[in-house]
Order: sequence, then C-alpha cells, then structure tokens
Amino acid sequence: MKITIFGMGYVGVVSGACLLHDNHDIIGVDPVEAKVADLAQGRSPIQEPQVAELLAAGRRAGRLTATTNPADGLPGSDMVWVCVGTPSDPDSGINLNAVETVVGQIGRLLRTSPDRPLIVLRSTSLPGTTAERVIPLLEKESGLTVGDDIHVVFHPEFLREGCAVGDFFEPPKIVVGEATPGAGDTLVKVYESYEAPVFRLGLGEAEMVKYCDNLFHALKITFANEAGALAKAAELDARQVAAVFCADTKLNISPRYLRPGSPFGGSCLTKDLRAILRQASLKSVRVPMLERVLESNDRQITTLVQRICAHQPRSVGLVGLAFKPETDDMRESPYVKVAKALIGEGIELRIYDPTVEPQRLIGSNRKQVQAALRHLEDLLVGSIEGLSGMDVIVVNHRTVDADQVDRWLAAGSIVLDTVGIEGVDRHASGYEGLYW
Repeated sequence: MKITIFGMGYVGVVSGACLLHDNHDIIGVDPVEAKVADLAQGRSPIQEPQVAELLAAGRRAGRLTATTNPADGLPGSDMVWVCVGTPSDPDSGINLNAVETVVGQIGRLLRTSPDRPLIVLRSTSLPGTTAERVIPLLEKESGLTVGDDIHVVFHPEFLREGCAVGDFFEPPKIVVGEATPGAGDTLVKVYESYEAPVFRLGLGEAEMVKYCDNLFHALKITFANEAGALAKAAELDARQVAAVFCADTKLNISPRYLRPGSPFGGSCLTKDLRAILRQASLKSVRVPMLERVLESNDRQITTLVQRICAHQPRSVGLVGLAFKPETDDMRESPYVKVAKALIGEGIELRIYDPTVEPQRLIGSNRKQVQAALRHLEDLLVGSIEGLSGMDVIVVNHRTVDADQVDRWLAAGSIVLDTVGIEGVDRHASGYEGLYW
C-alpha cells in the first residue's frame, strides 16, 4: 500500500520504518526541514534502535520519500496516518493544535482531489476527540461526509521508546476505533500477518483504551515505588518482595512496570494522566487515587534529590538523562528535574548518556531540555570515565555493570543505584540501593 504519514516524530518515524519493512510505500510529511532532509537520505531523525537500518533499507528500495509540502503527500495514498503530537496545555488539557492543523490541511486537499484515502488518527486523544473535533473539522474543510464519502478510524499506538520496533512487529494488541462499521478494513489488512488480537471498537472506546493503558502503567510504577519505600523503611529488600509479588502472573497480571526504581517520565504517562484528570474535573468526577499519582511521582523525585544532597556532595555524576535507556527523549524525564535541582543547589554536575546528542535534538524534546538545562552540552561527558572522581554517582540507566560500580566505590565515590545493577554487593561501603 501507499501510506502517507503526517508527523515524523517518534511514532511517525517508527511506524514508517516498520511499514517500509513490510514492503509498503511511505511518504513522510513534516514541516521541519531537518527531519525531511534526514528522511530523504534514508537517515533517522530520532534515536531508536533498528529504526535507522529500516529507513535506510526502505530508501535504497525506493519506497521512502519525504516532504514538507502536504500537497505532495496525498495523491494516490491508500491511507493517511496522523501521528503528530498532542502535548499538554498550561491548564493540563491536551493541545490539539497540531492535529487540527494537519486534519485541516488534509480536508482542504481532499476538497479538490479524487483520492479518498482512509484517515487514520494515531495521535493520543481524549475520548470524544475524533468524533467531536476531528471529524467535524475534516467534513467542514473537505466538503465530504465521513461514513459515506470517506472513512476515519482511531488507531492507538503501544510503542515503548527504546524497544518501539519490537513493539510494532509484536504488538500486545491491535486496536481500531471505527466511525462506521467496516471503516477500518484497509487498516486491518496491514496487520494480516501479525500474531496479535485485533479489537474493532467505537471511536471513544479505542481512545479510552490508550488512556487506560498509560494510566495503569503510571499507577504500576508509582505503586512499586511506594511499596519499595515502605519496604525500605522496614529494612527489607524491596526487590525480593517485588520478585514474589510479580511471580503471581495470574492475579497480579504482569511484572511490567512493577519493579521498584526510578520515577516515571517521558512524553506519555505524565501528559495523559494530567489530561484525564482535567477531563474528570470538568465532568465533576472524583478519582482520588489517580489525583495522587503525580504527587507521589513528584515525591519520588524530591526524595531522590534529598538523598543525594544528604551526602553534602560538591560534585555529582548522573548515569542517564533521558527518561529511559536507548532513547534521547528527555520530555518529562525525572532525571532532567533531578539535574536541574542539583544545579540549583550549587553542585558541580556531570552527565553520561551516550544516546543524548545535543546537536541532534529536535522539536519539543529540544525545547524542554533547553528550558531546564540551558548548557546541556557543557554537562555531558563523552565516556563513563568522565564521571571518575565525583563525590556521588547516581545510576539511572543500566548502561554500567557491577565491575564499574565496584571501581567507583573503591575510588571513594558514593553510588546511589536507582535501577538495581545486577551483581553489586548491596552491603558494600558507599553503595546505596534506592529501595533495597
């Protein structure tokens, strides 16, 4: 099929790369010239394992093109995927500016085009958005009627940064929200060879599924950390407790996100939790537990900063700045907040994160980290040796091993481990596990 993707950020680029691997023709549309220039050469504008190779192969096969002009992307397309961001507004609602801009562009192009591609919305949106905002706008700008002249579906993504390619090819589920029954037939054909359950729902139900997933992921991480704090207070090893708790896959569902450790962050969990809480407030629905999740997560960050500062360090080294390994995404990263707090305390800071390259950061990722850490390039070190001699070293990513931790301890550094590096003696002098 010929598939046009509007918005070549993480979701758009990963989706495009994987669809290229499945022998589809992809046109990437994005207003950022730097992204389009990368894609036109088969290069990836994001840092994500396997994506660069898939894009390069698609470019060599002549199936990948990119443009900043929406009019060049629509002709002959079987589907148009909308993958633009829906960030938080200052009032915590979601910002639909990018979605409405793209949908308006598509509608105006359809008004004078004989093409009738399936419109696939992947951008995370609150329940009711597609039916109440997207479809009316599309019909207004195109002069077409959804359900008769053209079809619209909501197709949420379940891609975790750092392992998004694997998640695309082996999804936990495939969800298609349809404005009218059968609207998603063309989309479902894309996944004919995939071994995953397919759920065809109404638009609102499909939108809510995405929020349920992210709300539960945020809840699981917070639950694990609060349980870890209780275990630590009782002088127990929370990892051992969690191992038994997570062994119950019948009632406790899954061990994913249920290991005590770092606070959650990234572009999805925090944003989606804020948005759903605002919607609950507008509808006068009380959700006391969810209302406290962000507060609890912020408390985890504050507690981490306090534990670091309790050692009265003159210098601190951070292993990892992005919200998780194998990605350069620092949006809502708890470690960016930690770094900012430490700088505010007058502490010398060095950061090792091999995936973060300041010159390659783009979009809201770049804006958010620059707002928090104005001179990021001066804080980063090019190798792990750059953290030698720091008074305290905080391990946020599993990019170091027990031998490296032992070398730091032997040199007199205090090591605060937030991830549980395997093989480390948790009773070693100078070593601190976050909750163990």
